Amino acid sequence: MKHLWLIVLAACSPLALRAQAETVCKDGTSSVPERTEVQEQRNQDRIEVTTLQYFTDTLTCITYTPDSVAKQREEVIKTDSTDRRGHYIEAYLGMGYGSLGYQLSGAANRVNGSFSGLVQLQYAYFFHPNFGIGAGLWFTNYTSIAHIGGNYTWTQYTNGSPLKDSDTEQNYYHTASVHKWRERETLHNIGIPISLQFQYKEDDWKGRIFMALGIAPSFSVSKKYRVLEGEIAHSAYYPAWNLTLENMHEFVTKDYRNAPESKGELSVRPQVAVFADFGALLPATPQIDVFVGGYFNIIANDANSSTRRDIGWRDTQFDFMEQYAGAYATKNASASHPFEVGLKVGIHWHYIKPDQHKTVDYFEYFTRQDTTVKTIARCDTVVTERIEPIVTEEVKPEEMDIEQVAAEVEKLNKIYFALDSYHLTNKAKRYLSSIVDILNNAPDAKIAIDGHASVEGDPTHNEILSQNRANSVYRYLLRAGLKAERVVVLGHGSRIPNEDTEREELKRDRRVEVKVIRENNESK
Repeated sequence: MKHLWLIVLAACSPLALRAQAETVCKDGTSSVPERTEVQEQRNQDRIEVTTLQYFTDTLTCITYTPDSVAKQREEVIKTDSTDRRGHYIEAYLGMGYGSLGYQLSGAANRVNGSFSGLVQLQYAYFFHPNFGIGAGLWFTNYTSIAHIGGNYTWTQYTNGSPLKDSDTEQNYYHTASVHKWRERETLHNIGIPISLQFQYKEDDWKGRIFMALGIAPSFSVSKKYRVLEGEIAHSAYYPAWNLTLENMHEFVTKDYRNAPESKGELSVRPQVAVFADFGALLPATPQIDVFVGGYFNIIANDANSSTRRDIGWRDTQFDFMEQYAGAYATKNASASHPFEVGLKVGIHWHYIKPDQHKTVDYFEYFTRQDTTVKTIARCDTVVTERIEPIVTEEVKPEEMDIEQVAAEVEKLNKIYFALDSYHLTNKAKRYLSSIVDILNNAPDAKIAIDGHASVEGDPTHNEILSQNRANSVYRYLLRAGLKAERVVVLGHGSRIPNEDTEREELKRDRRVEVKVIRENNESK
């Protein structure tokens, strides 16, 4: 009976051990090991139970994939309104002094100028910010006032026969005494100005200097003269009688203002004018400049195409005289070069292209986050043990003196940083962890953390940067277990270069130096 009880107890033991070995996965699901091995060791002060089990883990992987999307946007390309090149429309009004530009011989004869006007419209193209060409149309007038005086005597006809009066009395001298004779002669011209233009701007002046030089083929659309006032006293001298007759019969003073000869047309040919403009362009709007300046033009060729004749006032009584066609057509008149000079105002309108609207293709970049789920099967070992407490004496590490600590720290004491950065690299963190291990062997040793920067940049910024670098090292050492009272933190800016000449210039100055403080307050 005693042996039967032992047999039943031996048969039930494996089932109890299998139930004890069931485990729970991390995600909360139960997993029964495929195979469990249990080993039990008994010693005087502990019992260990080792279990092998298989379970399944779920691994979640997050990946970041760069991607892009093609898009379009509307962009406005603004036109540069300060660019002076391009197309211009120019309009001018001018007023000044003009003349037909000729002289009358004789002491009592003279020619004066008079009021002149100009209207001009033209197109210009500036192929350079300073230089351009222009062409257009102008309408202008040249006016002269001719004054005639003196005594003019005839003794015979142009064919050589002697003069005879109305009574057929022959051999007398006819004298015409001219006084108060004044006539106006006017040319109205249309011209085609062709010019080379120049504009220049000083940096400290809002306006521009403007000049134009050119020629203008011209022709007269109106060419008239008119006697404004004029009297001629006719007298006759008879040599045979030694007698002078005046104020009787036909020898009287005549007023020619209403005579047919008092007005008519001048004979002129086509002309070529040479002209020049000079002034300033004052900005009114980005497209409009106001021109203020002066102008001058002169006809280069002789405009007078008259058949020159002696001064005469032929009528039924004085048929021996020349037909009067104005002072311009007499032999007393010199070559005619009409000119005018005056002030000119105008507007320059600059064509500026409107802003352009352009469709631009571009890519919008973004990062896509993908999630991947994986399942892995692992085998693990569970060890259960009971350990009786055993009291042992704590073994302290052997302490180092200050010179040994300083020598060991000196091998690792320079921590380098990137340009304008105070973030610790992985290499720097490993150096600092080694320094903490060394300092743990000398609990009384104190250190100085000196931050430095290279000379690039602003000195004030470098002071702050060097302090931030020293603070980064300081905070890391505190997190590693070093006490704050053992550390002195200083920032030196870029004042102290690195003594290590093996590194590149400037790069070696971006550093923090960790030095052990000696008893005489010097650090190494």
